[in-house]
Amino acid sequence: MLLENMIKLCDTLTPVENDIANYILQNKEKVINLSIQQLSETIYTSKSSIHRFCKKIGFYGFNELKVKLAQDLQIITKDKNIINVNYPFEQDDTQQMIADRLLKLYEITIRDTYNYIDLKQLSIITNLLHDAKIIDIYTHAHNLNPAENFQDKMLTIGRIVNCPKSFYNQRMNVLASNHEHVALILSYSGKASFILPIIKALYDKKIPIVLIGKAGSNLYPQYISRHLYISDKEDLRDRISQFSSHIALQYMLDVVFGCIYNIDRKKNIEYLHKTINFMDDRYDGRQK
Repeated sequence: MLLENMIKLCDTLTPVENDIANYILQNKEKVINLSIQQLSETIYTSKSSIHRFCKKIGFYGFNELKVKLAQDLQIITKDKNIINVNYPFEQDDTQQMIADRLLKLYEITIRDTYNYIDLKQLSIITNLLHDAKIIDIYTHAHNLNPAENFQDKMLTIGRIVNCPKSFYNQRMNVLASNHEHVALILSYSGKASFILPIIKALYDKKIPIVLIGKAGSNLYPQYISRHLYISDKEDLRDRISQFSSHIALQYMLDVVFGCIYNIDRKKNIEYLHKTINFMDDRYDGRQK
């Protein structure tokens, strides 16, 4: 996981530690050549505060952080040379070049999303969704595609997933939900206008809420305590399309499905074998 991602996932930083983080992220190449004493003097912060910051995000000390920072710079430089997430292909690119660039975009996005996975959160969320009688997905626009794909996968193992599309149906679904339900919010930015009234109502009904979105998209931690983060490199507006966010969300939902599936693997395989003849309506040329 990149240092920047590690910092974003740490939600216990003090104002002083946030200042340290911001300086390091804005001056990466300079910081790797500084001693802890020099950094302390540059940002007018004590060495002990820098040590505490390093330990809080997972390092033994400042030297280990600098090694990680140097490694990250190599990765970031390489990725920038490979692809522009928002404009992955140029006007003069051939069709083969477009195919190649999108392949690289998908590889970078999935790797970045993988690096964001918090295994403890993933385990808790997997069990939460597995134990729910009904999963309700709340999302909109292009995120409906991966949502419905997840819904379809869950149906193949006999699990009920609701995916109300309209504003009206979403709110009616909230009103009809109970303790047997778990809510899954899908939003890249976490800023969609439908989210706040939905999660307030769910919270009041004590319905567990899970958010999947880019790092830092949980804008309502007072209502949402469970979240999985995906790659956050895509701009919200300045882009050709949602290439990166779409594949990142699809990947994360596939990971969640795979984890749920494996809890009852034998049972799910038996269910698939039992139902395949009814579900497969392809004509095989034989008389019935």
